[in-house]
Amino acid sequence: MLGTGWALIDARIGNSRPHSHLAHQISLAVERDLEIGGDEPMTLPVGQAVAIASHVHHRLGPEGALVRSFYLDPLFRADARLAARSAPVLLAPAAAAGLGEIASAADAKRWASDYLDQSPTSPLDPRLSAALAIPDDLSTARALADVACLSPSRLREIVGRDFGVPPAKLLQWLQLQRAMRALAAGGGLADAAAAGGFADQSHFTRRCGQWLGVTPSAGLGAFAFEIIS
Repeated sequence: MLGTGWALIDARIGNSRPHSHLAHQISLAVERDLEIGGDEPMTLPVGQAVAIASHVHHRLGPEGALVRSFYLDPLFRADARLAARSAPVLLAPAAAAGLGEIASAADAKRWASDYLDQSPTSPLDPRLSAALAIPDDLSTARALADVACLSPSRLREIVGRDFGVPPAKLLQWLQLQRAMRALAAGGGLADAAAAGGFADQSHFTRRCGQWLGVTPSAGLGAFAFEIIS
């Protein structure tokens, strides 16, 4: 399932490389223990879930293991931006069980809201939140600054505080989301690259590898997505 600021993906782990992204990732070990690689590696017992904060480099294993992952970024709820962490953190048993019981989009959004309500959070800047909510394709930092009625330097400060990256990196993340939504709607890689505003298909492939650790053809091509508003 793919919605604004969130995604729920059930998949078997492929041959991914260490990566990080703007979304917080909460992963559940479904049928066997998982290996969480990174600066602080750990083993995740079956039935338990771990929260991997945005910008934390990680890699899941072993290859072929079934994992349920919930991706959550600040666009889901502007009033509740998750705090940064430097290492993976185990979820409480009730939260892990709830993640495993999600069966619909309503369940997913309810679980995510409950998770945010029980976590340390802070709000996005309202000017940035309003600018990101408009349907226009904001392809440059200057355009984002103009829409948010902010100077470029103030925009860099706010985006750095609220998302942990420069404005250009935030726009790359939004590009990737648009491309993934095009894939989810049944488009090919070239269509997805165009929808995301990438220069070409190879540009989309490079960005996908950078942010998600896999190429779109290897990591996303077999998914059956349900797009949620």
